Amino acid sequence: MSTFNPRNYFLHPKNARQRQYDALRDYYLNDLTQKQAAKKHGYSPSTFQTLVRDFKQQKITFFDKSKKGPKKKKIADEIIEKIVALRKNNHSITEIRNILKQEGHLWSLDTIGRVLRDEGFERLPRRSKKEIGLTRKNTLIPKTSTKLDLHVIDKYKFECQVGGIFYFIPYILQTGLFELIKDSSFPETSKLSKTNSIFSILALKLIGHERLSKISSYNHDAGFGFFAGLNVPPKTTATSTYSFLVDKETIQNFCKEFVSQMVSIYPEDYQGETINLDFHSIPHYGEKSQMDTNWVGAKHQRLKSDLTFFAQDGESKHLIYTNTDIIREDEPKEILNFVDYWTDIKGIIDQTLVFDSKLTTYDILEEMNEKNIKFITLRRRGKNLIDEAENISEDDWFKVDLKKEKRKYNKFKMFESTITLPRTKLQVRQIIFKDHGREDPTFLITNNFDIPCDELALQYANRWLIENKFSELVNFFNLNALSCPFMIRIYFDVVLTVIADTLYRLLAKDLKRFEDCTSKTIFSDFINCGCKGEVSGDEIIVKMKKKATTPIFKSNEIFQKSYPVPWLGNKRLRFEWTS
Repeated sequence: MSTFNPRNYFLHPKNARQRQYDALRDYYLNDLTQKQAAKKHGYSPSTFQTLVRDFKQQKITFFDKSKKGPKKKKIADEIIEKIVALRKNNHSITEIRNILKQEGHLWSLDTIGRVLRDEGFERLPRRSKKEIGLTRKNTLIPKTSTKLDLHVIDKYKFECQVGGIFYFIPYILQTGLFELIKDSSFPETSKLSKTNSIFSILALKLIGHERLSKISSYNHDAGFGFFAGLNVPPKTTATSTYSFLVDKETIQNFCKEFVSQMVSIYPEDYQGETINLDFHSIPHYGEKSQMDTNWVGAKHQRLKSDLTFFAQDGESKHLIYTNTDIIREDEPKEILNFVDYWTDIKGIIDQTLVFDSKLTTYDILEEMNEKNIKFITLRRRGKNLIDEAENISEDDWFKVDLKKEKRKYNKFKMFESTITLPRTKLQVRQIIFKDHGREDPTFLITNNFDIPCDELALQYANRWLIENKFSELVNFFNLNALSCPFMIRIYFDVVLTVIADTLYRLLAKDLKRFEDCTSKTIFSDFINCGCKGEVSGDEIIVKMKKKATTPIFKSNEIFQKSYPVPWLGNKRLRFEWTS
């Protein structure tokens, strides 16, 4: 070990500040010139001149003042007690720091570690991620989903990322959806009731979530759990497994009961003059899929897909029928299945069915005519048909003005005749359109001989409402997000989509000046806001964060009332709005 030589410390300074001090001292006290002082202490003349200049301007400090320590304890007693309590719950210093940070207390790991040492705690042993409560991706393992017994719970608090889902509870009660689920033959598990399972998936549908596999984003959300009567939502596995337990017959019977109940409660929404019908292909890219290939309009190609069928009220836009997993051989007959279904619900079909030329065949149209079912559809254009239309004299065409807002081509020419459909004995009206924005004429056929031509054209033009509905179902309710080739999941997802869409239509009716908005707009402007909830005695108070559209809710009688919610212990739900 080398000995320290105090003399050498001053004769041969190693610290830069010490050399500067000695050089300036010789210059000012020993009458050396700048050149002499620079040479003696190993500086160039210019460097020494800079040193003198900085010293005069007090830019160089050789002796710092010592700082006195705090006279009081740096960390408050209540924070120390909080740290000790967290360690007793087996939290690491990193977890303790994060918890304190969330509460607005910023303390370093060293400070927390010192407090724990002073309090006699030793370091925690190394723990696995599972023991800490983390997954392999370093996300927290959620709690197990369990029922909330709200009949005995008087105090409970929760928060929800998308608190607007609670706005749908009054409509769930009005439609009797809870009672339908309760009386249905849906399966139950040992831990969750059918209401818990279905409402937890419906909550995802109401926020337009992509697919069941993304449910993990809400695994810790107590608000989504509370909506279904649970502490937290079920995990992905539980939700997916449940959908496999539901058979097609059960889900179709449930859908029919739901629509039938809607017709009886809201008859004005199911009395449109027309019903729009169409197929929609849900594409699937899995290698194990045994599905047929169908034309997928969104992709402009034929793909393996599940063929679904929808019917829509032409005025209210409500979906009234759906069927899935339709094989190609049964495609033309699906309209007859709808006719039987709608006859069972309403007793008679007095609306006109509107669909495109590929939905069914001429012999099925003849069968529908024998049942006195009115229809409007297109005739497929062939070269001979187009040639015949071009040979019609200009004097035989008559002009029509639909006067339909937002329609680019309101004025066009029409020609009417009566024809017999090929390979049938069915006589129909044929209306030919031209100068309507398309290069070739359009051929419309119907068995309704009483309706005026301009009204006939308008009714068929409204068929595009169902195309708009498909776009909404795909873009918001993610109807095309098919995650599995098994049909059982498709049945379940499509029917929940119909229910979610119906709830949005009912809500939109009560939002002034937003009645015709899409579900995506309603979600963005009204539903997508956080909330805090509290159970206090016999009340459930949902405190919604204010948005620009909040006054519409506050002025609506529906949201000023309180509602007993049967699956939430019959406690009365009411809304408040906070900033």
